[in-house]
Amino acid sequence: MELRLPATGTLDASHALAVLALHSLPAQERLDPAAAQVQRILRVQGHLVEISLRLDAFGVSLTHDAPPESVARLTGIINHWLGLQQDTSAAYAALGALPGYQPLAMALPHLRLISYPDPFEALATTVIGQQVSLAAARTLGGRYVDALGQPHTSGLRAFPSAAATAACTPAELQQIIRCPLSRAVTLQSVAEWFELSGQFLLGDAPAFLDQLQALRGVGPWTRNYMALRGLRDPEIFLDSDLVVRRALGKLRDGGAVVAPPPRGAGYLATLLLWSFDAANP
Repeated sequence: MELRLPATGTLDASHALAVLALHSLPAQERLDPAAAQVQRILRVQGHLVEISLRLDAFGVSLTHDAPPESVARLTGIINHWLGLQQDTSAAYAALGALPGYQPLAMALPHLRLISYPDPFEALATTVIGQQVSLAAARTLGGRYVDALGQPHTSGLRAFPSAAATAACTPAELQQIIRCPLSRAVTLQSVAEWFELSGQFLLGDAPAFLDQLQALRGVGPWTRNYMALRGLRDPEIFLDSDLVVRRALGKLRDGGAVVAPPPRGAGYLATLLLWSFDAANP
């Protein structure tokens, strides 16, 4: 079945694909940047659904094999994942009035937050990626998906479920991912918590995040990164992030005065700084 999902405003397809590529795991999805296409397996209401997305400036063309009763849920997942309905105009106007951000906003006028299609995927990849580079996080995440991801006839795997992850011991997860035991302990406890109670708190973000941070091995960066990229909280300015701090340093070394972003624009300030740092290694 084919569907058209329009975007609010202009979709910067190249930026979206670049973000997806940074976090892409080979067993989980296939990216074709030249064709602006993404193929993935998603879990939707108990079904493994194969999707193909083609991105352009006006939205996304979607091909899928979801049953009719799951189509509305599928479109909601993709809208959340790619932020297709996110209106960035107010945040751009606010940052465009600040000298430090004005040139960034003018150079990159159509960024939007790219999230994850599944909250546990956001949570697990955030835990796996703590205190390591993006490249290392992809390597660790790839091993995790290879071992615990549910296989599909397409040759791809769905991201591991919280239940499958919680069923492993920390020692088993450490052997699978080849990460420090402390990281495996955190991943197992986070998966167990999400399976038992966390998933039922997704409608109450403060309670979800407070309980998450109370878990062993979860600190403020993990909480805020999950709030930003998992829950799409527009207030989050990820100033504890290494790349954000590095980008701010580059701007200030160049003589820019960079003020804290105003309310509602923290997410966009983070995106602009991430992009600025990538363009100015």
